Amino acid sequence: MINIRALWRYGIGFLLVLFASLFLYVFLSLGKDKGVGAVTVYAYCDMLSTEDFDEFTQETGIPVVVRHFEAIEEVITKLVFTQDSGIDVLAPTDSMVEVLIEKNLLLPLSRESLPSIANLAPHLLGRFYDPSNVYTFPFSWSPVGIGYDARVVKTLPQNIDWDIIFGKMVNGTLVSPEYVYGAAVDKVCLGEDPYETVFLALLYLYGSVDAQLLADHEGEVIALLRNQKPWIECYTNNLRYFLVSGVCPAVVIPGAYMIQLQAEYPWADFVIPANGSMMYIGNFGISITSKKVEQAHKVIEYMLSKKGALACYENNKFLPANLEACAVLPESVRNHKYLFPDVSLFNRLHTLHNDIPAQQIENVWHSAMV
Repeated sequence: MINIRALWRYGIGFLLVLFASLFLYVFLSLGKDKGVGAVTVYAYCDMLSTEDFDEFTQETGIPVVVRHFEAIEEVITKLVFTQDSGIDVLAPTDSMVEVLIEKNLLLPLSRESLPSIANLAPHLLGRFYDPSNVYTFPFSWSPVGIGYDARVVKTLPQNIDWDIIFGKMVNGTLVSPEYVYGAAVDKVCLGEDPYETVFLALLYLYGSVDAQLLADHEGEVIALLRNQKPWIECYTNNLRYFLVSGVCPAVVIPGAYMIQLQAEYPWADFVIPANGSMMYIGNFGISITSKKVEQAHKVIEYMLSKKGALACYENNKFLPANLEACAVLPESVRNHKYLFPDVSLFNRLHTLHNDIPAQQIENVWHSAMV
């Protein structure tokens, strides 16, 4: 005998499962469709976001998705080992460009499709990593310097040097920043990338970042990093927190971060020491695996234009490469000697390069930290 009640319960259950499955299918399909037609941009998390392209998408109907990477190795692995990597536009910084070009992972750009390159700052073009700008063009940049609490570091900006981070040599002994800047300047922070710290150590010790200097003076660099450890709070990428919280009155930090902080904390100031510093230059290139080359050029053209450059600045505070965009930045930025360096100061800023072998950096870092 057929159990009608059981059959009814079974039928209701079946329909519920069916409706749930259909709902999940539609949901996933819509999400997938959104990504399938989009131009995918790979960038560092603090330089670009999907929101930067909202107006572009409204105007052109071309959706853009920004995905973030932590290291160049992630990108290279996807491009080399995945024929359809899903990467259309890359936004690498300086030294990364050189690696991508050497490995033939970028397509040559069509200048005819990028009219806004006529408005780019000349001093950002023709850099060592792409001297003829065949594969990349810059869209944003930021100097790296010393962010400090002006309530604690009561010294004129032009008198602040790298000794606030690395200490000062006095009679052959490295003494802490307290010796020069007062007892309250007892802890500082640097970024967590060993390459950057070694790079700045070379600049502090020798006024140059020539690779041969590290080969010739590896012991001195190791000694400096080892001897400064008592006043290093930590090596971190969360530099803003340590400055704002009052834990460290001085940190090594990109100027873009300080522009963000100054809007809320007027006492947070920024300086580039007289003997120079380093900088990051963000560039755009097209992946060798891209299936959307025409759309990718349109994305890049938008970000090189005044409108796109300002959208990027508003969200991320990296300085635009577009000169027209620079002309309308807030006066508090344009009139700040260090947040918006002139060409003279710019010429004392260095970009990371690949001349120093990674193994040598690793050896120096391990020897200094152990």
